[in-house]
Amino acid sequence: MKNHCIGLVLAFFSVQAVAMNHGQHMGHNANPTAFEQVTADGITFSNFQARASIGRMPNSGAYGEIRSTSIDRLIKAKSSAASVVELHEHINDHGVMRMREVKAGLAINPSTPVVMKPGGYHIMLIGLKAPLEAGTTIDLSLEFESGKTFDLTIPVVSIKAIRH
Repeated sequence: MKNHCIGLVLAFFSVQAVAMNHGQHMGHNANPTAFEQVTADGITFSNFQARASIGRMPNSGAYGEIRSTSIDRLIKAKSSAASVVELHEHINDHGVMRMREVKAGLAINPSTPVVMKPGGYHIMLIGLKAPLEAGTTIDLSLEFESGKTFDLTIPVVSIKAIRH
């Protein structure tokens, strides 16, 4: 009888673990340093990651690639990890590299993916609420002009591990 009770308890917890995993956030996987490619509603997200904090710097960046089967525009990003989240780009201003907000958003065309990487387009995380530590994850919500919104869970990686 004791073995049957132990078996029932173990079976119950196994079912609970599977049920809790079913409603996972997009991009979540068992390895917090790798982003699992996600395709939903005609949009594919791949290689997303956020850069771990450097010292006491209050800002960081998030990077990744977005492909779409239709024309759309990424217009807004949010994360509970930062007070402000903006879409940014680096530009060469008469020989000086500068960063600026892309207020009109990032155009996404079926023939050309949007690639966000250091030195180019990226998602700027401003006013971090706590330092971002490698090996953890943060939430990132992306809103498109079409009205589509996607909630991702992305890994935080060290600056050495950022994909260029």
